[in-house]
Amino acid sequence: MKLHSRLKLLRYYLLGKTNEDESRFIDDWYHSVDDTKPIGLWQQDGKRNAIRGSIQVRIWEHIHNPAGLKILPLRERLMAAACIAALLIGIYWLFLAGGRIEPVQYFTVTAPLGEIKQIQLPDSSQVWLKSGTTLQYSSQYGKQTRSLELVEGEAFFAVQKDSSKPFIVRAGQLETKVLGTAFNIQAYSGRPAVQVWVEHGRVQISDSTKVLTELSKGRRLQWLRADGNFTVDSLDWKQALAWQKGILLLEAASFSELAFELKEIYGVVVITNTASIRSQHYDAKFFINKTSINDIIATVAEVHSIRYKIQGNTITLY
Repeated sequence: MKLHSRLKLLRYYLLGKTNEDESRFIDDWYHSVDDTKPIGLWQQDGKRNAIRGSIQVRIWEHIHNPAGLKILPLRERLMAAACIAALLIGIYWLFLAGGRIEPVQYFTVTAPLGEIKQIQLPDSSQVWLKSGTTLQYSSQYGKQTRSLELVEGEAFFAVQKDSSKPFIVRAGQLETKVLGTAFNIQAYSGRPAVQVWVEHGRVQISDSTKVLTELSKGRRLQWLRADGNFTVDSLDWKQALAWQKGILLLEAASFSELAFELKEIYGVVVITNTASIRSQHYDAKFFINKTSINDIIATVAEVHSIRYKIQGNTITLY
């Protein structure tokens, strides 16, 4: 049946003038949306139900009640018919006429272990991914907003200014929103806090319910995963962003900090049962892309007069 005939039948349906077979045809037509040949939009999670749900609400609000069929006053029936017709015409262009809508594609970028990866986004914004970090964005990036997700790890963002399209990074429950600035987000699932700090410019940070604060140049937010509390302080940029330049820089680092950095950058587990090794502080400066984990451990061991053994991905200091 052509669209014009279907809409005419729908009008009679709304006026309560269809017979049993015609009413069943309208119901079947509605439910057949599930069987329509799929296109990109229809395959997107959530949008399938949203489209069908909007049609269902319109029809069921104006036609049915718990007792059965309800015939509305003429003015309301015509308004309902107009609303539903508009929806069905939209469905026609999407499905019956084979309207083409590009499916949303998702791009995932991961920095390999032992490497710092730099990428350029479609709007020429630059992102540096620390070793082992994963970032995701979609083909919708830059159309209305510039949204990304920091799935795991640490990333530095140098954002091209565009006041009409806010730049938004989601990391767990936190959302960082800027127009044009340079900032860093550290969001490791194995660490108790998510950190955001600003090199220059200004960012707004929100959790899932409200705006938490705004950060300006040189300021850092530390947000605790456990209870959602946060603090704001200043940060030593020299040490915090050395990795962006491909440098592993440790200054008076604890054993746990040393072990964490080596795990995140090189994927190794560093352990010790020696109390004196745990209580020491470590200084190190290496070029990540040019130095192997074996060379780093050998240097640290020599400087601090300790021994080590390597078994697979586990390094034991003693």
